Amino acid sequence: MSEAGSADPGSGGPNGGSGGSRLGALVATWPRKIGVVLGGFVGLLVVLSVLGIIGAPSAGLVDRGDWGEVTDERTEIVTTVWVDNPNPVGVSLGNTVTAEYDIVLNGVVLAEGTKSDVEVPKGNSTTELRTDVINDRLAAWWVRYVRADETVALDANATVNVNTPLGTVPHDVHRERTMLNESTPVIDALSASVNETSGTYTESASASEVDDSLLGDTLGDSDTVTVGYEVERGWATWGEVSESETTVRFHMLVHNPGDVPVPAAPDGLGVSIDMNDVRTFEAESGELSAGSAGADEVIAPGETEEVTYTVTMDNGQVDDWFTSHVREDAGPGAEATAVSAQFQVVFENPVTGGEFRFPRDSPVTYDCAFQTAILVDDQNSTSTCEPPTVPSGN
Repeated sequence: MSEAGSADPGSGGPNGGSGGSRLGALVATWPRKIGVVLGGFVGLLVVLSVLGIIGAPSAGLVDRGDWGEVTDERTEIVTTVWVDNPNPVGVSLGNTVTAEYDIVLNGVVLAEGTKSDVEVPKGNSTTELRTDVINDRLAAWWVRYVRADETVALDANATVNVNTPLGTVPHDVHRERTMLNESTPVIDALSASVNETSGTYTESASASEVDDSLLGDTLGDSDTVTVGYEVERGWATWGEVSESETTVRFHMLVHNPGDVPVPAAPDGLGVSIDMNDVRTFEAESGELSAGSAGADEVIAPGETEEVTYTVTMDNGQVDDWFTSHVREDAGPGAEATAVSAQFQVVFENPVTGGEFRFPRDSPVTYDCAFQTAILVDDQNSTSTCEPPTVPSGN
C-alpha cells in the first residue's frame, strides 16, 4: 500500500517536478525566441530598405542661420534644420534627430549648441536650433579680426544625426564665407580722419619777438617771420592688439614752411571712434613711437619729418559694438555699422608760447559705413570707408 500510494518526486505527478522543468525550459528559450523575433524584424527592415519600401531620412541646413533675439544681454542665432523622411505612413522607424551647430569667426567659436530627440514625421519637416553668441569670446575674435587686416572669415558647421533602427545616419554641412577682404573700414576711417588735418597752419610774428637762437641768417632785414607747420598727409596703422587693448599708430608727414625751427613732437592728441554711436575707442594723449621725432627734436625751415604717435585704446566696448552691428534697430540696418572717427593734434608755437591745433577749431570728423553678411541672406559685404589718397612722390 505504502509503496503503491507513494509519489516519486521525479515522476511528474500533478504537483511534481516535471511541470516545473517544462516551465524552466520554456523560460530558458524566451531570450532566444525574442532574439529571433528581433532579428527577423531587423532583417525585415533591411529587406524593405533594399527594396526601396523604406529608406533612411536625409537632413541638412535650410541656411547658415539667422539672427534671433538681440538684446544688451544676449545675441541669439536661429538655425533651421530640414529633414526628409521618405517612409510611408504606418512604417514606424522611431526616428529621432540630433543636431549640433557652431559658428566660427576668424577661428574663434562664437556660438555653439545642440538639440536632441527631434521627432521626424513623414515627409519634409523643419526644426529650429537656437544658440547664443558667447560674448566673452568677442574680444578674442577682435584680435583675430585686426590681425587679419579686418577680414571676417565665417565657418558655419552643422552635424545632423538621423537615428533609425538600422543605425545612425550622419549628415555634415559646412559653409564658408570671407567678408571685407578688400577693405579695412576701421583703420581706413582713422586714416581718413588724420588726413583731414592736411593743410597749412602758420602765423606771422615780429622778428624782434623771436629768440636770436631761432633766427637764421636768411632772414636779412625782414621785420616779420613766419612760424608754423604744413601737414602734407596723414594715415593710421594697426599696432599691437590683445584681448584687452588695441594699439593704433597715427602718422603725419609734417613740413616746416616757416622761417624758424618748430618742435617735431606734438604736445597732445585727441582721437576717438564711434561705431553705431558706441564710443569704441577714445584717447586724449599718446606716446611718440620709436623712430619718430624725440621731444627735443625740431623741424628746421624747409625740412619735412614723419611724426608717429602711438595710442593704446581699451577694448571694453567691442561686445557692445558687435551687438549693435547685428541689430536692425541699433544702426543703419542688420549687420551694418556707421563709423565716425574724430582726430585733432596740438603742436607748440615756439615763438609765442601758444599752440597750433590741427584742425584749428575742433576735431575733424570722418563718417563712413560698412556692412557684413555673416548671417543676413542676399546681402553683400561692402564699405564706404576709404583710406586717404597718397600724393604722388610720397
